[in-house]
Amino acid sequence: MVNIEVQLCGLVFDIILIFFILRHESVGLYSEKIFKLCLMVYTICVFLDIVSVFAISYSDYLPEFVVAILCKIYLVSLLLASFLGFVYSFCEIEYLRENTEFKLVLKIILGLAISFILTLPISYYHSGRIIYSKGPSVVATFVFCPIFMVASMMITILYGNQMSALKRRGIRLWMVVGMVAAIIQFIFPQLLLVGFGSSVGLFILYSELENPEAYLDKETGRFSFDTFNLYLKQEFAYVKKFSSIIICNDEDWKLDEGTEKKILVEMSEYLASFRNAKLFRLQNNDFALIYDTKPDIQMDEIESAVNLDVIRQRFKMSWDTGVDLKTKFLYMPNSSAVSSVDEFVDVYMRNRDVFGKDEEMKVLDDSASQYVREYKQMVIEIKDAILSDRFEVFYQPIYHIATDRFVSAEALARMRGRDGKLVMPNKFIPIAEETGLIEQIGEQIFSKTCECIRDRGLKEKGIEYIEVNLSISQCENPQLSVKYDQIMKNANIAPQDISLEITESSTLNQKQILLDNMNKLMNIGVTFALDDFGTGESNLNYIVDMPVKIVKFDKNMVQDYFKNEKAKVVMDATVKMIKELGLSIVAEGVETEEQLEKIKSMGIDYIQGYYFSKPLSENDFIKFIDDKNKRIGA
Repeated sequence: MVNIEVQLCGLVFDIILIFFILRHESVGLYSEKIFKLCLMVYTICVFLDIVSVFAISYSDYLPEFVVAILCKIYLVSLLLASFLGFVYSFCEIEYLRENTEFKLVLKIILGLAISFILTLPISYYHSGRIIYSKGPSVVATFVFCPIFMVASMMITILYGNQMSALKRRGIRLWMVVGMVAAIIQFIFPQLLLVGFGSSVGLFILYSELENPEAYLDKETGRFSFDTFNLYLKQEFAYVKKFSSIIICNDEDWKLDEGTEKKILVEMSEYLASFRNAKLFRLQNNDFALIYDTKPDIQMDEIESAVNLDVIRQRFKMSWDTGVDLKTKFLYMPNSSAVSSVDEFVDVYMRNRDVFGKDEEMKVLDDSASQYVREYKQMVIEIKDAILSDRFEVFYQPIYHIATDRFVSAEALARMRGRDGKLVMPNKFIPIAEETGLIEQIGEQIFSKTCECIRDRGLKEKGIEYIEVNLSISQCENPQLSVKYDQIMKNANIAPQDISLEITESSTLNQKQILLDNMNKLMNIGVTFALDDFGTGESNLNYIVDMPVKIVKFDKNMVQDYFKNEKAKVVMDATVKMIKELGLSIVAEGVETEEQLEKIKSMGIDYIQGYYFSKPLSENDFIKFIDDKNKRIGA
């Protein structure tokens, strides 16, 4: 009976791992491929260890060169196993993975090690059940194998910041187990632990990092969003081209949990039937199919386009539960439209929620990625403008019909670019609102407006108050009233000099916070105006609910009055109702003398528009007020 019990245990470990890995679809990650190669080589290594033991035990019946070859092949496999462990340790570090000089040095070291093992003499020890090989060839193996193991440990130290903590720990534990087994066997050669130790190390690595279950979404059994990011990161790193279909579902189907789960599973099983694509579940209820480019021919785009038509037709039908879903589709024919996985995800996230009313599909091409790049650049520009104080206040005068004077103005944010040119608000305001930067901009604009009121003597020039816009995020900030009260105190202006504009078209998530802010500021003398009335979901209930004193008719509503008979009837009735509520009205967007005279006859209080003036810089606004109010007063 030969001493192979430990090796057999290692072989069983490896076979179990192979069984579990083969049960799952492969993602195709580079680390996954290297791990599978390691597993294959380690399994062969354990098998060859058993074969070499049998060869030594039957050396009396076998030619000497056969025994030597079998033993040396085992030693080479042991070396290759250690080498692949080293490769696995740096497989995700692009600098090392793509460094040709580094790879050349590794090949030279590996070649020299194999040459030493194959050319140096080898001998054997066989006494009863104790069987092992020895000699210079074995010593060379036990010199080079630890070198690769130590090198693997060094990789986790030198490049640990490019690995996850889990991977660092897994590799280190793997190498420690292997080195301990190698040291024990080198000191006590009768204890054949190396193969078993390697198998235990692989089992640890499988449990920590390479378990295929870790790549799956638990609900659908498909590849997860995290795996999607890992996979695309690899695709872009190797400059691989692919096309993709993204299925965009509503975040909330408003169904019971059991029905939603059933639909998700049914949907994922249908999409998984397209065998030439990898299926990922993205955020919420979205899915993505990724089609890799076939060798030599660009078949991915053709195949994905054909599949897209089939998928769209299927999603127009109901699922087994009888539920119809309003699914949308994003299609990227060629991944060259984006430059990285981050940009891919940005393009996907930016487009999934902005479909037109009857739009079912969007093609993500160069223009989609260009928009994302410009968006990111604008975010950088806004942040820099905030830090370098490049936001300015422009003022659009507001005319009071009853006194025939300009008694107010709306403060508007303008951003000065690094080149000194003005950036229009439609370029930066939506992005600032989406990123939350609008709060910082709003505070800067409000502070500068207060300073203008104080320093430019606006009260003496006939300006009773300045209107300042509030963003949605500001309205929902519980600290708004405290911050704005402090800004007014710092500027030493009266709260009566300020009217804050809230937007009726906004859907506030925390309406009570806005009301609390309004009440606190009104208690010290600030007034409020309802801006953009006539847009969005206009209704008079909003006016009733909000303690505002002024209602501002949106420019489009005013212009429609002169173009559409129905709009005329609605606006006349609205003016009558608002006046009966005791509120003042500002008509925005008045552009011609004919419009001016008609608005005057309607009972509207204030007029704002290009007929009088476009928004003006602070200096030009002061000149305008000095000129107009003095002339009118004369």
